[in-house]
Amino acid sequence: MRRVSRLTALATLLVLSSGGRYAPAQEAAPTDWPHLRGPNYDAVSAETGLVEAWPEGGPPVLWARELGQGYSGFVAVGGRVYTQFQTRTGQYVIALDADSGEEVWRRRVDWPWQPAGAYPGPYATPTWHGGRLYYATPAGLVGCLDADDGSTVWSAGDDPASYCPAYPVTANGRRLVIAFLRNSLVAHDLATGQRLWRQELSAEYDEHSAWPLYDEPHLLVAAPFRKGSRLFRLGGGEPREVWASRELSNDVCSGVLTGGHVFGFDLHQLQASPHRPSRGLFKCLDFATGKARWETDKVGQATVLAADSKLILLNETGTLVLARASPAAYEELARARVLDGGLCWTPPTPWHGRLFVRNHTRAACVYLGAPENLDPNRSRVRPTSGEPSFDWTRLLSREPDFPNDDPPPEELARWFRWCCAGVFGGSALVAGAAWLAARLGRSPRPKLWAGAAFVAVAFLTGLAGTTVFSAWADAFVLTWPASLYVAFRLTLGVVVWAEARPAKTRRRLVSRPVTLLFLSICYGYYRLCLEVGYVMAWGFLAGFLPAAPAAVVAARARNPWLRALADMAGFTVYFWASGLLPAAKGRWVG
Repeated sequence: MRRVSRLTALATLLVLSSGGRYAPAQEAAPTDWPHLRGPNYDAVSAETGLVEAWPEGGPPVLWARELGQGYSGFVAVGGRVYTQFQTRTGQYVIALDADSGEEVWRRRVDWPWQPAGAYPGPYATPTWHGGRLYYATPAGLVGCLDADDGSTVWSAGDDPASYCPAYPVTANGRRLVIAFLRNSLVAHDLATGQRLWRQELSAEYDEHSAWPLYDEPHLLVAAPFRKGSRLFRLGGGEPREVWASRELSNDVCSGVLTGGHVFGFDLHQLQASPHRPSRGLFKCLDFATGKARWETDKVGQATVLAADSKLILLNETGTLVLARASPAAYEELARARVLDGGLCWTPPTPWHGRLFVRNHTRAACVYLGAPENLDPNRSRVRPTSGEPSFDWTRLLSREPDFPNDDPPPEELARWFRWCCAGVFGGSALVAGAAWLAARLGRSPRPKLWAGAAFVAVAFLTGLAGTTVFSAWADAFVLTWPASLYVAFRLTLGVVVWAEARPAKTRRRLVSRPVTLLFLSICYGYYRLCLEVGYVMAWGFLAGFLPAAPAAVVAARARNPWLRALADMAGFTVYFWASGLLPAAKGRWVG
């Protein structure tokens, strides 16, 4: 998920008049949750009286509903919960009744964000303060609902931004704003915007989604790409590194600091997998030293809250886990599946014994309080939709190391060799065998049999090669582009054949459904890339135009050797033009 937006403001107050039907109280209660990480920005809740275990069927689910695309979490204040989502008509901020899940109001705030992309919908969570609801969209629009006017307080910097929002802390009695840029960590004075220091973290593409953890004067930063964690001591000048460790690498799921210990998921991959559970271990680290106290493979990648001496964990598969917040050992108290229909990267929100959870499309309210405080006559709902879905990631026997980045030339070269030797070379051998069999069988058209065999085997081998060849090579190998080019070349051949016979209308009509079939294959390929989590492969839909001249020559050639040479040239141009396009686009955009 590369970012191309610029960080233009660390503290911005913009206001939109909403004319909303509800004006919440001006002060949040201690048990309210006005921010994604709670009232103190630390994912530690003041809730007490949470149960030690759940019934066999899991905790009561008070309501569940389809919500719409988005990764936004909930904030909960005064009996209402607020979040963001999108439909095909736009992005919305919505208020729901916390007890029933019924919609109170919604406000359209922006156009849909990448509705057919890999990560559609809003990413940010609204923030409630003093009766106002502040929101942001991926396009950089910032707004405030239930207010009359507003202005920019200050702005600073034009570096590429990262994902983690600005984080307010107090150091030496001074209020600061800590923020991640793409390659650095910066601190600004909250009142004036003056930059106080800048700590470089990396040199090339980088991203930071996990929140820092702060216990004055120490700030813990955990990064993806197996870079581990670093603890800084904040003072009057530049931050001083206390320790660095490989024990904890965070990506989309943040840890929590409670009782002098850090609880969080150590990602063993370079980045989190967008369509399957990620590999790694859930760990407990000593905050002061960075030493691991324990680790477990029973949780998976999970967002984590601390409340009532317990850990509330929601992992990627939508499983809710209750564990003891103890540095001595991992002690699991209960678990239940509460969401399905896709991976869950959105942090849960606690409020008055309830827990609001969400994945990319579905939301639910789970009751974690004492059973005697819940109406026994209240109906329960199914926590999951129960709709089975096929796991398309089974087609990948190996995964790309950087599924969100453009493939480097050396990786493209490996794919190209497998396409040429494995797909087209093997298909040529089968075509030769078909030609020989036709000749021995005295078929009147052995070339037709050979050509049909080559096209069919090349198309099917290109489809299967990504799975089979990746396993053989023990590295990710993408051969689907070979199938795309075979479909493109066959479509062009049909069009050339039909256009050469203008008097025969039926033959000309054949090219139309064949062209529609090719476009359907292209769209199916794009959707497949989204389903398996390798969206950067979209570039292989862009190389047909530069390859068209050579492909037309091949389609019109009568000489088989000229046709073969033209096809080789056409596929080479198509493959490399497609493969290098995402990198060129990235440099051009920013």
